Amino acid sequence: MPIPKRYKPWIVLCTVVLVGSFFLLAVAVTLGMAALGASTTPLSVVVLGGIAVLGILGGFTGLFALLLFAGWHAWRETRKVQILPPERVDPA
Repeated sequence: MPIPKRYKPWIVLCTVVLVGSFFLLAVAVTLGMAALGASTTPLSVVVLGGIAVLGILGGFTGLFALLLFAGWHAWRETRKVQILPPERVDPA
């Protein structure tokens, strides 16, 4: 069963947020390793790490919410009752 068109932009958006956040996390870890000899952690590492963690949480939360919404919508569609008109029998 293909993915409905109305879900595709949300899937793309959540995936882009996740990939961007993982990239930011990698940058923060790299900057943290570069500043390992410093006595304190640079503010840029803390800010990038915080933004990355919030982005990862947002991306996974968005995908999970999309999963719940799609499941709920599919469940609702299966519970719909199709009312068929009565068949007319012509006396012949």
